[in-house]
Amino acid sequence: MKDEKNENIVLGKGVFEVDDVIVGLTRDGGNFTVEYNHRVINADGDRGTVKGRVIREEATPKIEINHLELLTSFEKLHPGVKVDTTTEEGYTKITGTGVIDDTKDYHKVCFKGETKDGRDVTITINDAINLDNISFDFKDKDDIIDKVVFTGTYDQQAEDQLAEPWEIKYKTTSLPA
Repeated sequence: MKDEKNENIVLGKGVFEVDDVIVGLTRDGGNFTVEYNHRVINADGDRGTVKGRVIREEATPKIEINHLELLTSFEKLHPGVKVDTTTEEGYTKITGTGVIDDTKDYHKVCFKGETKDGRDVTITINDAINLDNISFDFKDKDDIIDKVVFTGTYDQQAEDQLAEPWEIKYKTTSLPA
């Protein structure tokens, strides 16, 4: 293809951050998705979807992280848990609190990577919360992966109620050679 721009390839390597802190080792990286729910307005005689009669009802951004360091940042990755390091000397105990804390359980979650020519690329979801269950697979000769999926949330006080709570930001110009 004549117009190909190899420098616009975004590489899969990078780091995940929660509240501007790298979460640690991952295995099989992660995933970014925006799940859309559309409503198609149908009328008698339509042969399919009609231009102008599609309404976006929902947009749900998600960043999935396959976290390998199970014992690192557990309370940041999972809402409604507490970490106790004082009750039993020499031990850390993680337990569920039974409630979501509106101040500490929502986070800024980012993937920071780069393009083939070294330009920064950042994918961010603000006010994200992990709504997935805690689930560990115990497999012989394998390590536990703590899969967390942060879901973006909307601010009911935001001026632009239609703005989706995610962004992809990249450096436009190439770095000097």
